[in-house]
Amino acid sequence: MTDVTLRSDGAETMTSRRRGRRRNADGFELERRSRLKAVTDPSSLIPTYAGVVVILAGFALIGIAWARVAGLVDVWRQMPYVLSAGLPGLGLVMTGLVIVNVSARRQDGAARARQLEVLTEAMRDLQRSLDR
Repeated sequence: MTDVTLRSDGAETMTSRRRGRRRNADGFELERRSRLKAVTDPSSLIPTYAGVVVILAGFALIGIAWARVAGLVDVWRQMPYVLSAGLPGLGLVMTGLVIVNVSARRQDGAARARQLEVLTEAMRDLQRSLDR
């Protein structure tokens, strides 16, 4: 899946400045966004999905540790499973929660910035109409 951004440089510039851009029939320039830009974009959902995958991996490790520990009576036999799967699983769950939290905050910030741009433009239009 490729994200496409439409950009118009006007009718006088018909050549592409960067590789990976193409023009459609209307003269709009089609630009492919890099995968890194898609991941680092504040409004992207990719980090949220990555955080959920990390959380699920952590719960899977906790489940594996629990399944192994539940069958053993001696604590000295349980400790290797707790240390090798239980604690890293807990760490992955916590890391995934941090990733999801940071991603949600970035998405909220991007939405707030878009709303502020719309509000600023509306205020400029109002000022222009009052100045006339």
